[in-house]
Amino acid sequence: MRKKELKAIEGDLLSPELKTSFSVDWISATIKYHEGARVYDFRAAFDSISTGKDVRPMHGYNRAYRWQFGALMLWHSEKLEMGVHFILSGSALKELQAKEYDAIFLLARFIRSQAKITMIHLAMDIFDGSITPEGVYQQFVEKQYTGRSQTASIVRNTFGGATVYIGSWNSERFYRFYDKAVEQSREGENWKRLELVLKGDYAQQFAYKFASEKTLDRSFSIFRGAITAMATFNQIDWVKAMEGKIEKLGLPEAKEKKTREWLLTQVAPAMARYIAETGDEGIIEVFSAELENQYKKEMAKAKTTPEID
Repeated sequence: MRKKELKAIEGDLLSPELKTSFSVDWISATIKYHEGARVYDFRAAFDSISTGKDVRPMHGYNRAYRWQFGALMLWHSEKLEMGVHFILSGSALKELQAKEYDAIFLLARFIRSQAKITMIHLAMDIFDGSITPEGVYQQFVEKQYTGRSQTASIVRNTFGGATVYIGSWNSERFYRFYDKAVEQSREGENWKRLELVLKGDYAQQFAYKFASEKTLDRSFSIFRGAITAMATFNQIDWVKAMEGKIEKLGLPEAKEKKTREWLLTQVAPAMARYIAETGDEGIIEVFSAELENQYKKEMAKAKTTPEID
């Protein structure tokens, strides 16, 4: 059973030189034509700061163009309904920020253009700490964490080191923790990265919340909230790195409405048909009791997820 409170491991001391930084490290979005939409001309903006060239397309598109700073644009010359897809990697976003096209500016223009935000990565870099991917994975296995995640895996990387994944890659929200210094061949540096991946509805919901902000503060609060909700660990440097305000990134409102509609239009009628066909009216009481039991379990899970002030 998971511990309800994070407690420092005996002999676990705070790293005196511990430092952290936060960034938006990936944005991918698709813009389709919508009548009346004020579509921002990303190509013209990117052309103003860099040249590029045609490259090999992917993801079902038949045209692709990459700027020298790394941004990628894909489209289909015949299937216009596929829209125009942009992929902005972490290195591309850094170059864009240097030219005053920061993540807030870009997401605000994507939202204004009625784009579908398909993926966002939020990254915390942790310097000179004692946290390791192997240590995080071990603590997960030993239940030294709070949060709702029940899935974790560790992968040995081709570049050396390891990456621990909390949650499933196939889900719309998961995170990974890995040795960034090893990945970047930075010998002698202690640099780890905690990276939250948001896809689908979660990416879109984050973009809506973030696009009107002036700083990264709220995005950092959402990052901490998502990490804490999934799994936060019993390790003193981890607790210190995650200090600060948290904000929940919940199920998007439209998805909540769809779930409610499904329960009322699919589950309820199915039960009614079952009762009519079998005469098993007792299932109503059984179902109600099980529903109450599952609800109590969900509430108990929520209570074991701490808010770190």
